[in-house]
Amino acid sequence: MNSSAAKEEGKSMRIREERDNLNLIFESMVDGVYMVSKDRKLEFMNRVLREKFGDRVGAICYETFHGRRVPCPLCKLFKVLDGNTVRWEWHSQRTDEIYDLVETPLKNIDGTTSKLTIFRDITERKRREAERAREERLRLQLLDELERSNNELKDFAYIVSHDLKAPLRAITSLAEWLAADYGDKLDEDGREQLELLKNRTRRMHNLIESILAYSRIGRSKEEKEEVDLNTLVSEVITTIDPPEGIAIEVVGELPTIPFERTRMEQIFQNLLRNAALYMDKPEGRITISCTDDGDGDDDNWRFSVADNGPGIDEKYYRKIFQIFQTLRPRDEVESTGVGLTIVRKIVRMHGGEITVESKLGEGSTFHFTIPKEGRRGGDVS
Repeated sequence: MNSSAAKEEGKSMRIREERDNLNLIFESMVDGVYMVSKDRKLEFMNRVLREKFGDRVGAICYETFHGRRVPCPLCKLFKVLDGNTVRWEWHSQRTDEIYDLVETPLKNIDGTTSKLTIFRDITERKRREAERAREERLRLQLLDELERSNNELKDFAYIVSHDLKAPLRAITSLAEWLAADYGDKLDEDGREQLELLKNRTRRMHNLIESILAYSRIGRSKEEKEEVDLNTLVSEVITTIDPPEGIAIEVVGELPTIPFERTRMEQIFQNLLRNAALYMDKPEGRITISCTDDGDGDDDNWRFSVADNGPGIDEKYYRKIFQIFQTLRPRDEVESTGVGLTIVRKIVRMHGGEITVESKLGEGSTFHFTIPKEGRRGGDVS
């Protein structure tokens, strides 16, 4: 009997030592720790919880933490005492902090079981998550509003431009009729005014067509195909029919890439027309080239359209890509100010970018990239 009692006493001492060591560990933790008995009395609180709630060992848990007079309706005590470990979040009304709670059973020296709870303050993390969620909702809302506004703008541009065509055709027909039937009866000033009217209506027609072309980008769908750019550029050069004295040359070989043919035609038509339109040299030269920007899956084709024209002042590098913007009066050049905007929109819609390099008096080079793997862009404005 003495031997058995000694063994039991030794076992109890070891258990007490282990519990004391465990309590020392709990005291050193940055998280809050407490133990509660099956009758809901606090048996232990570490330093962190004592600082937040005061030393309440011996008090009832729901009175200490929740300020209640009756047990909490969602209390996990008996679930834990049945041998389960539970994890849940608790928002303390007393401290206005949010805690991540892990509760697990802990065997006592006398054979009973207590509930061990570890508090982790996650208030800042939850607030950051809530802020990120709020920002994400706001971002999605703004994107939705932007998409709706863009669609409304596209519809407006298309409808207005389409409705302007009919009266413009009538004005054009009237001007041609006046020129044919009364041209010989008008004096020189009258004929000049009539010619000015015809030029103005032609310019208006070109502007409407440009607006319609811009509004169609992203509206009409076209299947991609393998486009041989050597053939396409040759056809575009024939179509734009550059003025005498302007030579357009392809330097090296152009690749064959998967793309919408009509969109690629628009890119080169507008860049080449723009270069030819502003050419101020008697022997103008426009070159087209392409380089491979690497061998990785996300690398780009980099195209360049260079000319030896008047060049562009650096302060206008952004302006030239804005819609309806031209660097010379419209009475001097037949430009709608939409061409480069169309190019930028198509390039960005396909995940690329367009830039310009220029020297006044020496010419300009427009560079645009097309991702090899067809990445889609976000900002196409």
